[in-house]
Amino acid sequence: MLKKKVLLVLGAGGHGKSVAEAALLSGKWEKVVFADDSWPQKTDIAGFSIITNIDKIHHVLSDISAAIPAVGNNQLRKKWFHLLENLSIPIATVVHPSAIVSSSAEIGDGVTIMASCVVGFDVKIKDGAIINMASSIDHDTYIGEFAHLSVGVKVVGDKKIDSLSFLPAGSVITHLM
Repeated sequence: MLKKKVLLVLGAGGHGKSVAEAALLSGKWEKVVFADDSWPQKTDIAGFSIITNIDKIHHVLSDISAAIPAVGNNQLRKKWFHLLENLSIPIATVVHPSAIVSSSAEIGDGVTIMASCVVGFDVKIKDGAIINMASSIDHDTYIGEFAHLSVGVKVVGDKKIDSLSFLPAGSVITHLM
């Protein structure tokens, strides 16, 4: 019997809930569960089960297919990403089905591309980056590891956003960062 495709989302906050929904809507995951430090006091969020806390993920390895760190804090997301790597857990990328992503774009592991985003030709998005709702990235742009483009960010073509950068909602980037 084939194992169900189960995604473990690290972080049961606002971004985590959005990632869980996008994962299910993408059709790539049959089930989404959470790891969060509110467990065991809290066992569900928005209809999803919280099955462990972050430092006990190794106890649920047989129950999951892959995982993704889903927290807005860039440093914490990076820490959780490396935790998953150290445990040899496959790291998922989640793309909302309403996002438009060029076939020439290179998307790293642990990236989230949320609803209504546009990712243009030859864009490179490195590991752990968040491209939040309604953001657009034009051609030949580089988004560094664990960068976070908040809601509605616009990046014109041929720009570089450094690793661990945070761009606030509505930012328009027309120069190098």
